[in-house]
Amino acid sequence: MTSETSMPPDGSAAVRTRDLIYRWPKSHTSLHFPDLELNAGSHLFIKGASGSGKSTLLSLLGGMLRPASGSISLLGRDLGPLSNGRRDRFRADHMGVIFQQFNLVPYLSTLANVTLPCRLSPQRQQRTHPSARAEATALLRDLAIPESHWQQPVGRLSVGQQQRVAAARALIGQPELILADEPTSALDADNRDRFIDVLLTLAHRSASSVIFVSHDRSLARHFDQELVLEVCP
Repeated sequence: MTSETSMPPDGSAAVRTRDLIYRWPKSHTSLHFPDLELNAGSHLFIKGASGSGKSTLLSLLGGMLRPASGSISLLGRDLGPLSNGRRDRFRADHMGVIFQQFNLVPYLSTLANVTLPCRLSPQRQQRTHPSARAEATALLRDLAIPESHWQQPVGRLSVGQQQRVAAARALIGQPELILADEPTSALDADNRDRFIDVLLTLAHRSASSVIFVSHDRSLARHFDQELVLEVCP
């Protein structure tokens, strides 16, 4: 795997990885990732073909997987020594994750899905302004979710609307890092570009760093940094 652009110099890095290798359990196959450094508030686009390890890298950065070797530092914190529980707590407090399948809670309302991170993390709750509910409604308005949908079970919304609800949930409480795994794969070109513009505008407003994974190379123009993952032979 190779990087298409050079990394920024050392500074206030939100994300830093070194010599990162992941190996699947009971397998001799491994993924070797290029060193990554992302300054606070910067937006990184990661692209690559299927099998290049895009989603695996995002799961490593989110603490959902552990590397076979190498180091991951997020917001100045080394993930290596943290237990699984402390990794989960760190992710809840400091990261917003937009999953490819959204992972919304279907029986909760749209509004309850957006405020869920604040119920799981007192830190996220404290960073909302003036309240979690008020910030959630502002995000839903920014993302063009009609007020008539806010109290409906989120499972009744269209795929595109659920995608935007997942973005609102990731952004609430001003997490320092947003991880997005192929979140626009179900959208047409116009809605895809509009979604990314809104996502990055809202992330910029809260000074959140963004790592956005996609196989679609045309999306790179929205981002100030780019990383290419190649499929190893």
